Amino acid sequence: MALADFPCRVCAASRLEEVTDYAHLPRVTSDCKPFPPGGRIAVCSACGAVQKPTDARWQQEAASIYEAYAPYFQSGGIEQSVFDPAKGAPRRRSAVILDRLAQVHALGPTGSVLDVGCGNGVLLSAFAEMKPQWRLFGHELSDLHAPALAKIPGFQQLYTGFLAELPAKFDVIAMMHALEHFPDPLAALQDLRTKLNEGGCLFIEIPNGEATPFDLVIADHVSHFTRRDLARLTERAGLAAAVIADDWVTKELSVVARSAGQAVAIPPRPPAEALARVRSQIAWLQGVIDDARQAARKPGARLGVFGTSVAAMWLFGQLADDIAFFVDEDPSRQGTKLLDRPVLTPGEVPAGATVYVLLIPQVARTVATRLARPQIEFVVPRQVGQPGA
Repeated sequence: MALADFPCRVCAASRLEEVTDYAHLPRVTSDCKPFPPGGRIAVCSACGAVQKPTDARWQQEAASIYEAYAPYFQSGGIEQSVFDPAKGAPRRRSAVILDRLAQVHALGPTGSVLDVGCGNGVLLSAFAEMKPQWRLFGHELSDLHAPALAKIPGFQQLYTGFLAELPAKFDVIAMMHALEHFPDPLAALQDLRTKLNEGGCLFIEIPNGEATPFDLVIADHVSHFTRRDLARLTERAGLAAAVIADDWVTKELSVVARSAGQAVAIPPRPPAEALARVRSQIAWLQGVIDDARQAARKPGARLGVFGTSVAAMWLFGQLADDIAFFVDEDPSRQGTKLLDRPVLTPGEVPAGATVYVLLIPQVARTVATRLARPQIEFVVPRQVGQPGA
């Protein structure tokens, strides 16, 4: 289908410009499984929103991904940890996010929460621990994870129908890494706005499209939002976004929106900046593959990859034969095997090995400096926009 058949998901203009270099990039699924190249990506020349056309091929690919979706398979369904600055230690991502949500939106001792795109229930589990008297509900494409959800204290029901047909209203509606999957995010937000109780809030957590190039290669993500995109989209949906934060979790955006109230103002940027950014990110991603191959070809090299999530699985899809092990600081993933490779703690990395710290450059430098040890080479990705050596 032609791009003219796909109006922009953020501003509705029929002015998408395809970035053709993207088609050659390997991809990965949102549940961290390598996926072949062949996708499409475009930038709206009216507002700068980055998105994938949901043509017949994308729909077929997405259906195949969701049919056997396995969130957090690397750790047996246990959610990944992130660093919590308030606690000074790693914690489950959902617990960190809910603490921040409670600081900007009052959560009473009782209430009801709906998690749209609930998966196996990691957010609902964290909510049950935080607010044990609340009633918990989930929404998904299928009942694939119904048994896991049923084990969560306080869980009431899993819905699988259309959002507009939900039979109840809720005090909190959460979309934890879900909105970027919706072919029509505006319609989803409009439907969910009508399902909020008075005084309730809609919470959205998504990747930050400006901060992480790896979001582009997630095959089933159709929108790659920025703070400006979310401000425009929530406004069009009749919601007031009181918070659009980029500092709750690194590389992610956190949104708290209500049916009424004051919305945060975010100034626009020229759409050409978004097009230039995407082209730079695509070139950087290809450079990451090239740099990792070069590191693996050094005489006697034994290459490991830091991380076990999206970026690591994406690279593994290209360099499987050259990757000897993974390194992770998350205790739930250490001491296991992933794709027949051991997952080591940083202290277990053998002398003489090379570890590719596959994170966005500013984070990778911090991690490499912290983990530095004699006789181990930590390779950090080049800066986005920096040419290869």
